[in-house]
Amino acid sequence: MVIAVCVLAIVAFVTALLGYQCAQRETIAIVRADDQGARAWHTDQDTGVEQDDDTDEEEPSSASVEDESEEPADLVVVDVSGAVVTPSVVTLPAGSRVADALTAAGGPTADADLGAINRAAILTDGQKIIVPKEGEELPSAGITDGTSGAGTGSTGSLATDTASSPVNINTAGVDELDTLPGVGPSTAQAIVKDREEQGPFTSIEDIMRVSGIGEKKFENLKDLICV
Repeated sequence: MVIAVCVLAIVAFVTALLGYQCAQRETIAIVRADDQGARAWHTDQDTGVEQDDDTDEEEPSSASVEDESEEPADLVVVDVSGAVVTPSVVTLPAGSRVADALTAAGGPTADADLGAINRAAILTDGQKIIVPKEGEELPSAGITDGTSGAGTGSTGSLATDTASSPVNINTAGVDELDTLPGVGPSTAQAIVKDREEQGPFTSIEDIMRVSGIGEKKFENLKDLICV
């Protein structure tokens, strides 16, 4: 009887010991699983913070690229001389016209012959603009493109533009007459009005009957006009 009781006690003890060990193992497994989950969560959180930091750093970089992509506006440099208040080399935005260059040089003087140049012409870099005085004959008067060196550029004055084909003063309109040297818009309008009121010109000399066209100006026009 005593032996049976001892055997039962030993079996109960072994059973309890095995149960305790199993419980410990399960507890360790749960703790490890919880620890791995916590590590994974912290890793995810760290990764998210790093991504946010990278995004914040890229924003100023993008703005810098946009700033660097902006290019300054194009400019042209032209030389203005002759009958202007301040003969000088001026810098203007691309697309500016001769009139803008004259303004930048202080404007024309009171005795400037503005009819000798085309103030509406668009400027190109390196041009030279010479404004003659009234009655002054300057072979280089007008606008030179500056592409062949100083003093040797091809003349862009209205006289050169019209020299190849004489302008018929009986049929030409205001715009065509305005291309003649010394003939501005007001004088061109006066020529049209004169021939409408007094009839067509019978000779090129008849143009001198128009107010504003004297002998000196006629000398500059006679080879460029016809009837």
